[in-house]
Amino acid sequence: MISTVCNSLRAVLSVTLVFFIAGAMMSGLIGQHPSISLYDKDFNEINPITGENAEAPFSIEQTCGLCHEYETITGGYHFQLGWDRIADDSEVEEGRPWSLSNGLMGRWYPYAFRQLAKKENLNPDEIDLTVYDFVGFSSTGSGMPPCGACHPGGGGLQYDREGNRYDQHLQENPELRDSLDGDYFQSQWDRSGVVEADCLLCHLEGYSFDDRVAQLEQGNYQWAVVAGSRLGTVHGAVTDNEIPKVVYERRLFNEDGTITLDMSWPPPDDNCMYCHGTSDIRKRGFSWNDIFNSDIHNSQGISCTACHSAGLEHQFAKGVEPAFTLAPELDETIQDCRECHFQGSLGAPVPDHFSVRPSHIEQISCEGCHIPSLNRAATQGLDYTTGEATLIVRPDDAAEPGDIGEWKPGYDVREDGRLHPVNSVMVVWWGNRDEDGLIYPLFLREHEAGWQLFSDQVEDDSGNGKPEVNREDEIIAGLKAFQVSLQNNKRFSQIQPVLIKGEKAYELDPGGQLQVSTLVGTPLENASLVNFSIDHNTAPTRMALGAKGCSDCHVSGAHFFRGARMTDLYGPDGQAVTAPNGLLFGCTPFAFVVNSFHQQIISPYVGPVLMFIIFLIVIHYHGYGPKRIAFEPYSEQIQRFSMAERVIHLLRLIAFLVLSVTGLMMAYNLQLWQQLFFPSPQRMLDFHIWSGVVFVVTTLAGIWLWFRDALFASYDKLWFKRFGGYLGHKGEVPAGRFNAGQKMFYWYTAVFGVLISFTGLILVFKGAFSLSAICLTSTLHNLLGFIVIAGVVAHAYLGTVANPETWRVLVDGSVSLAWARHHHPNWYHTLVERGIIKPETPSIKEETKDRGPQD
Repeated sequence: MISTVCNSLRAVLSVTLVFFIAGAMMSGLIGQHPSISLYDKDFNEINPITGENAEAPFSIEQTCGLCHEYETITGGYHFQLGWDRIADDSEVEEGRPWSLSNGLMGRWYPYAFRQLAKKENLNPDEIDLTVYDFVGFSSTGSGMPPCGACHPGGGGLQYDREGNRYDQHLQENPELRDSLDGDYFQSQWDRSGVVEADCLLCHLEGYSFDDRVAQLEQGNYQWAVVAGSRLGTVHGAVTDNEIPKVVYERRLFNEDGTITLDMSWPPPDDNCMYCHGTSDIRKRGFSWNDIFNSDIHNSQGISCTACHSAGLEHQFAKGVEPAFTLAPELDETIQDCRECHFQGSLGAPVPDHFSVRPSHIEQISCEGCHIPSLNRAATQGLDYTTGEATLIVRPDDAAEPGDIGEWKPGYDVREDGRLHPVNSVMVVWWGNRDEDGLIYPLFLREHEAGWQLFSDQVEDDSGNGKPEVNREDEIIAGLKAFQVSLQNNKRFSQIQPVLIKGEKAYELDPGGQLQVSTLVGTPLENASLVNFSIDHNTAPTRMALGAKGCSDCHVSGAHFFRGARMTDLYGPDGQAVTAPNGLLFGCTPFAFVVNSFHQQIISPYVGPVLMFIIFLIVIHYHGYGPKRIAFEPYSEQIQRFSMAERVIHLLRLIAFLVLSVTGLMMAYNLQLWQQLFFPSPQRMLDFHIWSGVVFVVTTLAGIWLWFRDALFASYDKLWFKRFGGYLGHKGEVPAGRFNAGQKMFYWYTAVFGVLISFTGLILVFKGAFSLSAICLTSTLHNLLGFIVIAGVVAHAYLGTVANPETWRVLVDGSVSLAWARHHHPNWYHTLVERGIIKPETPSIKEETKDRGPQD
């Protein structure tokens, strides 16, 4: 009794505790960040309620760093971005001495274009961006934010290349401001302060990124966290020679001056999207939480950190971005599509892919099919020739990146050997070939100075309201203008301007004539082409490429192969120069035209042709009937085919039937039949391949065995004249061991059998051949398959129904003498003449008077 009561009490208490915890969590009592005090950079407490130190900006390092391991966290690549590997000679051996690291802080790449200054410089001409300018004064054009807008702080925004904190070190060494030190040249670190790693930028819901950027652009670096977190407002600007002051929102603070922040773990997607959303739309066209650009994962409630997870060290899992390097040691640390879906991680459905060829799974990335299009405009070109970034947007009717507009990606083969969807962005810029033979990118201020000298000679050929340097006369005018504007530039030993456009370098030879060279194979390869990967906005299966069949990609108008991909931002007419997608990933236009012939001609008409052949067979049977012979009792038997011949014929027949069934299933993508007979498409392909091996062996054996019997004789002319007796001729028709029709079938199957075997062998080892070769071969293989099927159907009819009892030869190899005399009289009488059999007729002469000449 007591035990029962105790158990009941425990149950009641357990239920009560569960409801209490749930209610507490919903009310914020559990899981809420504890109240904290704010501290400035010198660890002085800030108390807006009492007014103590209330005008100072708070420090994340001193405030959050009391409990959290600030140094460990800021070692993550989001905070370092290559700063921990920066060096003046980082990429000298690669032929890019202006590139200083493998991350966004220091590495030069065409899309961003600005260059971070080296630590040691010989003259001011060598300095484009100091780190100070990088933070708040690095915009490449109107409306473009500075680089610091998306840098969360810490790393290179807090400590110089020698590990000194900028503001403290400049205060102690004010002469650095007038030095050529790339960290301090003409900087105001002592007044602006530094940008510490901002924990709230990711973890505080409602963080105001726009307010943060506004502070950075005013040089209020250490005050940016106050405005972004909305804990207070900032008055004054360093750029106006003012000392900014903070007015904290007292209503947000507790009575004792502490504050309870509504921190979020994991970070909300919206906080990730300010940087990644803006950047991704501009570069790739994909977005998140967007009804116009939906993603199946987003619609299922999967957050950014579910895939891009991280530990205390804040090294977020990442994939591979081929456009630029960034923490390459973390490449592929994220679970990709295959790992998640093939293993069922996070409840992901495991696809059966019955409608997809196994080779497609191996050679095309999941994104290649499941991101067929995007619905936000993205950049397709960047023109820096004027000294300011001019964006060219896709689709053409969109005004700027992020506008609603559908476009389809291009495709590129990555190091994993698979095709991935990409947004190919073409970049046009000016450079200078120095004495070392390298083409150095010019700074934007150098672009602008040259542009001012020849802008009046450049016309708007495309009619879009923006002049473009595209015609030969305009290019020559620009090159001559830069010869003048760079004349006194001390960072070059030789002045030889170069225009980089369409993966080509345009420059003047010693005689003043325009010469063009390719960038392929040089350190600047892909310096005017950036292939940004497209990894999000995944469509559901019903909308993926291939959901409607092979015609989604393999017809003449399909985008996958025939869609236009830009190869030069401007042609002579000012319009973009394009090439078909397929050509750029290995399929020539001719190969694709032949390949599309399968989907547009072969597939639609093969079925009706086969049905027409069957219809002719039925008409023939009803019109002429079978070629029966009179019954002759006690007719002796004679061996027509040996055991070896019968086995070879039988194995070849079985192999051919399996090949036909599996081949038609693949050619017509018959999913239901595939699932009925095979556990997977790969297993069906395995059956097809091994049956093909048997078919090849038996075909070659049959060619060798029956070669002599298949040679045409003079009497075969009479067989053709009488159509083999199949169209009503009542007399005898001359025929040897094989009649003329069987000889034709021998050569028919020999030629087409060898060809189909050869093409099939190529397809088995397709990895050793180009995509163009595979497109041509697969089309030819299918066409040959249909031809052979049609011939075998006719052969099967003539060898069974049209000639009763003929099928017996496949069983025991024997036929009656009467059958032999009727169907193959020449062969029969040859055997008689050789004494192999005794004649069953009184007069050979009478039987042969209509047969024509003998063997």
